[in-house]
Amino acid sequence: MQELFQQTGLKVKDNYKYVSDIYDQLMSKVDYKFWAKYLYKLSLLYVSKNSKVLEVASGNCRLAEYLSSNFRSYFASDVSLSMLKKNKSHSFQKVCCDMTLLPFKIRFDLVICAFDSINYLTNKKSIQKFFAQIKTILNQDGIFLFDAALEQNSFKHQKYATKKGSLSGVTFNRQSIYLQSSRIHKNIFEIIYPDGTKFREIHKQKIYPLEFYFEALEKAGLYAVECFNAFTFRDCKQNDLRAQFVVKRKN
Repeated sequence: MQELFQQTGLKVKDNYKYVSDIYDQLMSKVDYKFWAKYLYKLSLLYVSKNSKVLEVASGNCRLAEYLSSNFRSYFASDVSLSMLKKNKSHSFQKVCCDMTLLPFKIRFDLVICAFDSINYLTNKKSIQKFFAQIKTILNQDGIFLFDAALEQNSFKHQKYATKKGSLSGVTFNRQSIYLQSSRIHKNIFEIIYPDGTKFREIHKQKIYPLEFYFEALEKAGLYAVECFNAFTFRDCKQNDLRAQFVVKRKN
C-alpha cells in the first residue's frame, strides 16, 4: 500500500480522544442509513459504482459502513485515531490524517465530507487549504460532495443547548453555545469514566455564510454544480439548516 501514500510530516491531533467513547450515544438519533442513501443517490447522478471513493472526516465510520459496499474501492479518513479505532469493519480502508494535508498519491472519482465536518475548519485559510487538497486528489470527471451547517442550524440547536447521556458506564454532559458575533459554535463536553476520572473537550465550528463557499471554491479551481437544501434536491437558501454541495474541478 506504500505507493498510495506520501509522508506529510504532520503530527495529527486526536481531537476526539474522549468523546469517541460516548459518540455512538451522542449521535444515537442520526439515521446513518438514510444519510447514506441520499449521498449514494446523489453520487450516481455523476459517477458509477466502479468509483474510487475517499471519505474525509469520517469519524467512527458509521456512514462508511453503509456506503462502502456500493463502490469498488473505499477509503475512510479522519484526524482522530480514537474515532477510527472504534470501527471494527474490514470492508474498507481507514487512514488517520488531517483533511487539510491529505497523504494520498492517487486520485479519486468521489470525495465525501459529511456531517458538517467542513465547519470544524474555523478560519478561511484552512478552508482554502482543504479545497486545494480536493482539487489535487479529485479526478477531472470526479465529484466532491460536502455539506455545511448554516446559521439557522445553530439557532435551532440553541433550543436544546444541553444534553446528558451514558454509554458502557461512561457518562457525559454536553453544552452547546452559539456565539453569533463571531459565528463560532462551541460544543463543550465533560466526560466522566466509571472510576470518577473526568475529562473536558471543547469542539468549535465556524458557521460561514452560504455565499462564502462559492467564493472559496472558485479560488481553489473548483465550482459548485449544485447546492441543495440537504437531503433534498431543492436549491439551498440562506435560511435553510444545512447546504449540500456537489462540486467539480474546472478544466
